[in-house]
Amino acid sequence: ALYRAGQLAAANEDQETAYLLWMRAAEEYPSTLYGSAALLDILLADSDIVETSLPGELAASPANSSYQALRARDLAVGNEPFESQSPFAVPADETEERAAAESWIVEQFDLDPALVSSDLSEGLLQDDRLAVGKRLWELGLYEEAKSELEALRQAYAEDPVATYQLALFFRDLGLYRSSIIAASTLLNLAGSHELDAPLLIGRLSYPVYYADLIVPLAEQYEFDPRLQFSLVRQESLYESFARSGAAAQGLSQVIPDTGAWIAERLQWPDYENDDLYKPYVGLNFGAYYLGEQLAYFDDDVHAALAAYNAGPGNAARWYETAGSDLDLFVETIDFAETESYVERIYDGYDNYNHLYAP
Repeated sequence: ALYRAGQLAAANEDQETAYLLWMRAAEEYPSTLYGSAALLDILLADSDIVETSLPGELAASPANSSYQALRARDLAVGNEPFESQSPFAVPADETEERAAAESWIVEQFDLDPALVSSDLSEGLLQDDRLAVGKRLWELGLYEEAKSELEALRQAYAEDPVATYQLALFFRDLGLYRSSIIAASTLLNLAGSHELDAPLLIGRLSYPVYYADLIVPLAEQYEFDPRLQFSLVRQESLYESFARSGAAAQGLSQVIPDTGAWIAERLQWPDYENDDLYKPYVGLNFGAYYLGEQLAYFDDDVHAALAAYNAGPGNAARWYETAGSDLDLFVETIDFAETESYVERIYDGYDNYNHLYAP
């Protein structure tokens, strides 16, 4: 109610009343969507009455990670959207991070340290779903393997130690989607967030799989690799054999018609539609298409992501209405899925920015 009243006051050009209402909403409800939206509108207001110190303090609060809160924090400290705060670095060794993660699990769940290890427990080792799923995976029967191993993960979803162990096991096996879900489940059990948890847990939830492909592609197409990592996580959770109801395929979820068009543009040799399931192909095609949208929309990442999700025609329609005002652009998007898509990748990029600093 406070936020909506502030909007009405702003619409009636009573900026002072709008500011007071939004400030009250931001102060009283800092961890809610509308509290964050109120703070964002305060920071966006073109008025001399905006006192930047208090909004800045509120924006720095890690109370929530909604798009509005993240955007407000960036505005408060002067960061540009999708702006890297440090060079990108892939960790070379996780020995210390693993020890820190296991100490954190002991503390969070009040467990005996002797029970917390990265090695699979006897209960997991003796579960037939583990052996069957692993064997099916080794035979290349990925969907069948995933079915068995997902059933195993769900059966232990309330057990933090088993969930941690499975997150590592799935990662090492190559079942990346299930590893990410297990890590996120562990964070939920602890009531924690990726940036509040030990680095290893955060990185399991926001991994950098295929960095050997993505980093050079980002350099080739001149965008931050964290942007493609965020996009791939949103599109497929790093599952190379993923297929959506709309027939989008592979890590980058490219639809067949777009895949054929990209193959023609890249003069890809002997291209077949099923090649999209190959990580090298899927990531190359996704990077090319993302690069094309960034070029078309003058490096406006919000518009490029909207185009990737909803098509360049729809993105151009929203862009024509909003122009270079990215906050108006987000409000102009009239596809709920696309609005959520842009906001989630903004959040993902922020997480990657913090988790993979040197």
